[in-house]
Amino acid sequence: MKPTFALYRRFLTRYLAHCRAQVALLGTMLLAHTVTSVYAPQVLRGFIDGVAAGSAAPALARAAGLFLAVAAGRQLSRGLAAYFGESVAWSATNRLRTDLLRHTVGLDLSFVNRHAPGVMLERIDGDSNQLASFFSQLSLRLLRGILLLAGILIALLLEDWRLCLALLGFAAAVTLILVKLRSFGVPYHDRLRAAAAHLHGFVEERLAGLEDLKALGGLVPALRRMAELVAVQVERAKRAFTLGALVWPAVNVAMGIGTGLMLAWGGALALRGEMTIGTVYLLFSYLNLMFWPFEDLAHQMEELQKAGGNLVRIQRLFAHRSSLADGARGRLPAPPVGIAFDRVSFRYPAAASAGRAAAAGNGAAEAAEEVLRDLSFRLEAGRVLGILGRTGSGKTTVTRLLARLYDPTAGRVTLNGVDLREFRLSALRAGIAVVTQDVQFFRATIRDNLRLFDPAVDDGRLLQACDRLGMAPWLARQPEGLDTVISSAQLALSAGEAQRLAVARAFLRDPAVVVLDEAAARLDPATERDVEHALKALLAGRTGMVIAHRLRSVEKVDDILILERGSMAEYGPRQALLDDPGSRLNELLALGAA
Repeated sequence: MKPTFALYRRFLTRYLAHCRAQVALLGTMLLAHTVTSVYAPQVLRGFIDGVAAGSAAPALARAAGLFLAVAAGRQLSRGLAAYFGESVAWSATNRLRTDLLRHTVGLDLSFVNRHAPGVMLERIDGDSNQLASFFSQLSLRLLRGILLLAGILIALLLEDWRLCLALLGFAAAVTLILVKLRSFGVPYHDRLRAAAAHLHGFVEERLAGLEDLKALGGLVPALRRMAELVAVQVERAKRAFTLGALVWPAVNVAMGIGTGLMLAWGGALALRGEMTIGTVYLLFSYLNLMFWPFEDLAHQMEELQKAGGNLVRIQRLFAHRSSLADGARGRLPAPPVGIAFDRVSFRYPAAASAGRAAAAGNGAAEAAEEVLRDLSFRLEAGRVLGILGRTGSGKTTVTRLLARLYDPTAGRVTLNGVDLREFRLSALRAGIAVVTQDVQFFRATIRDNLRLFDPAVDDGRLLQACDRLGMAPWLARQPEGLDTVISSAQLALSAGEAQRLAVARAFLRDPAVVVLDEAAARLDPATERDVEHALKALLAGRTGMVIAHRLRSVEKVDDILILERGSMAEYGPRQALLDDPGSRLNELLALGAA
């Protein structure tokens, strides 16, 4: 996919529309800079011709004062143009960054699983930063250069049409060179940014697993692989910057030839008395003044090549669409709700399957098989279901389908008889709370971690939730209460405390359905008993699912579902299964495994 002017135009139209006032001020300053830049040589031309003609000192002093005033206006307008240019560029690209993030988090997990977090960060933030730098300079250099060239041509047309025509031909020739070389370096810069994204993704993943790398002796191979990725980036950088820099030497040669020819012509006219010394200076000044717009244009053509690669990748990211179509229902049924799986079968997309296969140590072909096969069960409103089964039996997949992170390959999942695909994704995700064993916290206050930065959740609700879940004593021990800063990496936060905070986070959402996915798997028995109170309060009056490897975790559920290789091995009320000596649940109890 090659960048086109239509791609640049779409970006400018979409992201500059919201800052029209700043764009207008920027245009005014650029116009003022053009007028003062073109008028200053005219003032000096008059001064030189005045000296040659023996004009009086007061007239020359006035000309000198006027030149100083014009020069000051030129510098002031240039400085203000720089300010408004940066403001417009960063405002536009910040909006772009927001749109990219919103679009990316709205994509389904099959897309996310194909890209490392570092790669996505580079796409969202790195490319946007590059565009901010480019478009700030675009306004200051490219537009300023175009306006200055137009002003010079108009001034020369008023002076002598022959000079204007000659300079116009010269400008057209140099512009043609720029247009021809415009997109020459785009593919190389595209490959360079791709290499940088892969390197960032690799580093981000290795830093996240640094503890395991050190403990298992994987640090040296990781550094070796990083060196290989750096070498690829260096090689692509040399190609990109070497080939992209061809624009400037070509323009420099053209400018040198043009300057020599125009000065020779002006000198000949002066010797024949057809042009004054001041006009020769004016011509020289305009040629010299024109040199800088062409330098800026050449530089911006180089930057345009880089920005073209950024825009192409951004366009590719926007072109991705989620496979999950949004529904029309904006609200879930009032809790408690009933859940039903109706002949549900599911297989993960190819990328996710390969990842699951690698994690399980199996082949990708095996992982690509159906994870769930013709699964049907009905969970009545207000009841809690315990799901048991070996690793890979499909327990977590059941919860992913319930939260609609994926859609079933066949069959349907319903809430109160309504297919999940009929609900808006935002409403569905808000009404289903999932608490896992891997609790993630942001480096922020307890308040923001609990309410997920939602200012609508006031401190009263936070304190009430903490009290309801038995967390008030723990919160009282924190040095700054709700203002205490925590994070996932903070050693002072124990596993039990982290789990209770995760439960409180879910409790504040007042969900209709609660899913506990191995929520107590990493807790010791004593800590697990402490967390049970919070879990019980979270499940009260709600429909719930509890996924567990340990039978202790499902001692208080209402129903039991046992999965084997994606199919139902047993389902029924927990007490009824316990009362049946031949049940699969009793067999598991006898074996001491789940």
